[in-house]
Amino acid sequence: MSKQADGRSVSEGRRRTKMSKGDLREQALLDATEELLRRSTVAEMTMEAVAKEAGITRSAAYFYFASKEDLVHAVIERATRYIYTGIEASAKASDSTGLQRAIDVQVDNWRRHGHIFRVGVELSTRSQYRQVWVALMEHGIDLACQAVAHDRTRGLVHGDPEQDRAQLDAIAWMGERTCYLLFTRDHSDAEEEQLRITLSTLAHRALGYIATD
Repeated sequence: MSKQADGRSVSEGRRRTKMSKGDLREQALLDATEELLRRSTVAEMTMEAVAKEAGITRSAAYFYFASKEDLVHAVIERATRYIYTGIEASAKASDSTGLQRAIDVQVDNWRRHGHIFRVGVELSTRSQYRQVWVALMEHGIDLACQAVAHDRTRGLVHGDPEQDRAQLDAIAWMGERTCYLLFTRDHSDAEEEQLRITLSTLAHRALGYIATD
């Protein structure tokens, strides 16, 4: 039997990376919730409907998520992680600024998961959801700060580093609102591209990026 460097067999390593039945059920519940939110609102959605969509019993669904609110939180967090991952992966991009890549990631993920982010924005007015949404936004802003700091080491930014956080905080919340307004209505590809250009122009100017031709 072949062994890995740590002494475990290859088959053992494969078994450990395989998703458990519980993991698969939790994944199915998240997928079902995301699909239902394409067709209905949070108010209309029930745990029974989610369980049915996921192919498990209602009682089993409650084993993984104590309430509909917890399930919606988890779906929003999962969608937001796509943005985090994209920003982290592009922070050291050399073909463009890290800030540009962060903006691209935001717009691209609104295109793919806008129905989930729409829910996050709309529910953020409720106390039980607001803390979750604000925390997710704050982490995204932290990652954007890291991207700008990396751009600064490349000599691309001349603005005051002490102002980076405040500037990015305002830009991020402005981006959230403008993305929400665009992706919750019928729109064209040209409008998406114009939004991307507008956010990029405003952000780069505000943070003091060096203009390039």
